[in-house]
Amino acid sequence: MIKRNIITAILALLTLCGSARASESKEITGWRHFAWGAEVGGAIDLTSNDMSSANLSAYVGYRNSWLDIIGIGAEVDMMVSNGVRAFPVYAIMRTSFSSKPQLLFFDLRAGVAFNNINNAAEQNRLYLSPSLGVNLAKGKDFQSYVSVGYVYNGLKSLTVDDEFHHLNGLHMGCLRLGISF
Repeated sequence: MIKRNIITAILALLTLCGSARASESKEITGWRHFAWGAEVGGAIDLTSNDMSSANLSAYVGYRNSWLDIIGIGAEVDMMVSNGVRAFPVYAIMRTSFSSKPQLLFFDLRAGVAFNNINNAAEQNRLYLSPSLGVNLAKGKDFQSYVSVGYVYNGLKSLTVDDEFHHLNGLHMGCLRLGISF
């Protein structure tokens, strides 16, 4: 008898909590303003130094009707022809300059790239990446997109695998496919 009363009380409590949670508005809790996302992409070296890369990134931040996101992010850039790795950490701002959903958006990232170079000292340099994007699919809780842009990594001259690379900054064209929540 006591066991049945306890189970009934727990079920009643769960029902009350479920109905209270269903009546909560995302606007009241503030979760509507939290945003995060992830991307996969690639970058083509425009400096002819064979430093093209495959990229993975993630970001978190704040959003409202005008900003898709303003926050911070981190990325892993793995150069495909050698062992050089870059780890950009950046501030991100993405907007379509409108409070209504738009097809196109502008994305700007600025921060520092922690460059990990084989047989050489690490270089911490400026990282900039402006891009233009197109929203693909949009659901209640997600949005997918593709963007094309430019990446600047302030990497300076270095030697990789006994090969000298004369660099005055690494300039790259970048393509990203992402999803945000």
